[in-house]
Amino acid sequence: MASRGVELFTTRALPPDRRQAYWCDLIAETFPGMVADAPAGIRADLARWSVGRLDIVRATSSRSRVGRSRDRRGERMLVFHVQRRGQMMMRQMGRVEYAGVGDVLVAEEDAPYSIDISDTNDCLIMPVPAAVLGAAAAQDWCSRRLDGTNPNVRLLARMLGGIWDERGWLHRLDDGIDEVLIGMTRVACLSEDAVPEPMSRGPIDFALAHLHDPDLSTARIAQASGLSPRAVQKAFARQAGCSPSGFIAEQRLLRAAEALRRFSDKTVTQIAFDVGFSDAGFFARCFRRRFGVSPSQWRGALG
Repeated sequence: MASRGVELFTTRALPPDRRQAYWCDLIAETFPGMVADAPAGIRADLARWSVGRLDIVRATSSRSRVGRSRDRRGERMLVFHVQRRGQMMMRQMGRVEYAGVGDVLVAEEDAPYSIDISDTNDCLIMPVPAAVLGAAAAQDWCSRRLDGTNPNVRLLARMLGGIWDERGWLHRLDDGIDEVLIGMTRVACLSEDAVPEPMSRGPIDFALAHLHDPDLSTARIAQASGLSPRAVQKAFARQAGCSPSGFIAEQRLLRAAEALRRFSDKTVTQIAFDVGFSDAGFFARCFRRRFGVSPSQWRGALG
């Protein structure tokens, strides 16, 4: 079970007009069935290697999105994403989860999922056969988060990070290191407080489903989810790292940016109303503050 040396790839050495296609092809090659939605001129790096029977990937990139269709390899795989810098949001089978630094997002490889990736993102990705995890893999792992404050989850993240930091010595690792990683992954999955309670996703799911409603607020989310406003605020702080109003504004702007790219037949005002803004002027100011350009300039640059 020899370890494979590190393969390194980067878009930075390419002309800006070739980076997007190169990155999309590299993601599709590394993760069969995955499609990258990356901006033109993306600055990104990818490293991949193996430790025994485990393949590990480190990806660093600016803001982008990836989506994976059903993988047909037959063997059930769980994909662990260890967040080292930035944030990620994963959607799978109707569930939405967020990861900050130290958290681990888990996906079922054989079900479609998508991930929104923040700026200056750094993530370690490790697919693990469910069969080797035993009882830890018995539950549904579609879009689950392992809390980085849990000591067992933190140790798993440090082990993976340590292997990357010692990548120059991979060829000298003894057989059995993959079993150590599998064992630590199993322990992290079985930790009592590693997986959040299902209710913690309810307020965020409701907000995402009702972004188009200009009256969406903390009070409305609380009423719909059966929680107090304070509990809703805590859920957003824990899961998204921000307030409900901050989350709503960010998600509306992200949806607007995507709509400006995809729907050239819609006016900027139509898109603003579609994503939940009730004032086109306010939307334009928020958009410029978030992306540095006006909505029309954003659309023109993408065109």
